[in-house]
Amino acid sequence: MTTYLAKQGIEYKDPSTGEVLSILEELETPGTEYLNIQLSDDDGWKLDVYENGFVEFYNGEEPKRLIKKNVTHEEVIQMWRLLQGGDRDRIKKMMRSRTPKVAV
Repeated sequence: MTTYLAKQGIEYKDPSTGEVLSILEELETPGTEYLNIQLSDDDGWKLDVYENGFVEFYNGEEPKRLIKKNVTHEEVIQMWRLLQGGDRDRIKKMMRSRTPKVAV
């Protein structure tokens, strides 16, 4: 399945893992001009990734967006690969899972 990465009106078709990771790191850099990136597929499913690990997963035809906080770059890469493979159910499962709390 074809996937896309959009940032500030620029769209990349079938970005590499390195490109996605590089742009995720850019997103976390202080002073970055854009607030989010969007990973999407041909079927209209979207992963909106914001700074500080806030992620939304949705399709315009579905009434509800799944939201998760504190998502790591590695988890975003995993979700993007699942999106490439059309495995939306696993993405939904990841979005619904609780993030383990770190002991302070």
